[in-house]
Amino acid sequence: MHAASRAAPAAGGDPTGDPSSPYFIDADHPYATAAASTLTSHRSRSKWSHLSSLPVPDSLPASAVAAVPLLLRRRPHVALSFYLFATRRLLPTRSPPPLVLSASAAHVAAASRLRRAALSVLSSAARHYSHSQIFRALAATYRRFSSAPFVFDLLLLAYLRSRRDNIAAASIARRILAAGARPLPSTSAALLRSLSADAALDMYHDIYTHPSSRTNSQLLPTVQTFNSLLLTFYREGRCRDFKIVLEEMDKYSCRHNVSTYNIQIAAHFDDKEVEKAQGLWDEMVQGGIQPDVATYNTMISGYCGAGEVGMAEEMFKDMEMGGINPSATTFEWLVRGHCRVGDIDAVMLVRSDMRRRGFQMAAEVVEEVVDVLCQNKRVKEALNVLKEETRSEEFVPSQGCYKVLIKGFCEQGEVEVAMKLQAEMAGKGFKAGREVYHAFVCAYEKVEDYEMAERLRKEMSVISIEDE
Repeated sequence: MHAASRAAPAAGGDPTGDPSSPYFIDADHPYATAAASTLTSHRSRSKWSHLSSLPVPDSLPASAVAAVPLLLRRRPHVALSFYLFATRRLLPTRSPPPLVLSASAAHVAAASRLRRAALSVLSSAARHYSHSQIFRALAATYRRFSSAPFVFDLLLLAYLRSRRDNIAAASIARRILAAGARPLPSTSAALLRSLSADAALDMYHDIYTHPSSRTNSQLLPTVQTFNSLLLTFYREGRCRDFKIVLEEMDKYSCRHNVSTYNIQIAAHFDDKEVEKAQGLWDEMVQGGIQPDVATYNTMISGYCGAGEVGMAEEMFKDMEMGGINPSATTFEWLVRGHCRVGDIDAVMLVRSDMRRRGFQMAAEVVEEVVDVLCQNKRVKEALNVLKEETRSEEFVPSQGCYKVLIKGFCEQGEVEVAMKLQAEMAGKGFKAGREVYHAFVCAYEKVEDYEMAERLRKEMSVISIEDE
């Protein structure tokens, strides 16, 4: 259902025609008419220089500036370019754009379905005005621009994305509902994902199950709506409450999709319920739903976490046979799974395959590989792994990785190598903790260099080394 079919928040009268109103838009102002004429009658290369040469009154009112996007609304890209021109050339330095100008530009962008531009305008306004001020400005100027209800969704999304203010976004949603409108399902889903589980469930009921007599009933919840609710419960570890969401899905005869299954499968693996996770997989496949890369990654990570690395490898084979390209996460979980069962050869084979396909391990995964190699006295091999990974400018070794290597070389009596690693570690901004000092002390005592060992002990006590 398109947003245009929704009711828009109503506004009494037309405050844009009232000179005493803060939302007054003066389309007859000489500057407004001259600017609009210049931007429509001149060629693209010369119109902005002509606009810059127009005389500007000493006290150019916001009502005149806001009128230009109105007059140019049939040419939305030009109107939005004027908005940028006005904020940079017509306003005092570091002055916030007038609220009525922001509302004008947002309406033009929304009516033309220029989503990104509208979000940018509204995000900028949100840095200077409260959500209630912006909402009132949009509602007051809505009819003058023959705008689209979508503009209120965009305001909500602007607060979610640029301000990360879910409280303000929820308040905007309630204002939309109070005006007899309803957010688009995609907007509602984004809002639900940003809230706590209980708040999301309350908001869901406000939007869909407690509509007013004026609310458009055609904008029904979608599978994304319910997946968002499932996700909020999953994040809080309240997977036993999934049944609340699944019952709501049944009320609307809403079919589960792959994401619905992914969330539930992940929850069962988190609870060590491997058989239930496998049962959902079987149900999904038998129901004709094609697993995606996230499904396979969830299954592989779940099996690896449960120590069933063989099953994870079988799932990986099934993934490739099904034409699903593995991601870096896929390989990382396989590496971790083999590390946890101590199968070093398998670790190195998976890592080799991963690198051949152009993927790089995250720092915490490299640390696990280095750790398992050092535990098995393959310290030089572990160092080679670190060196290979650090060839990429994007890779930043973890402090734990250095600690494991320093301890490993100290245990093998190669103190000089350990010292070089400690210097490199310090160069990365990591401090030597008690564990590192202890490794060096033990190494020096092993070669009967008690003087150096004692010196390190004193250094530890003087600088009050704490465990990292």
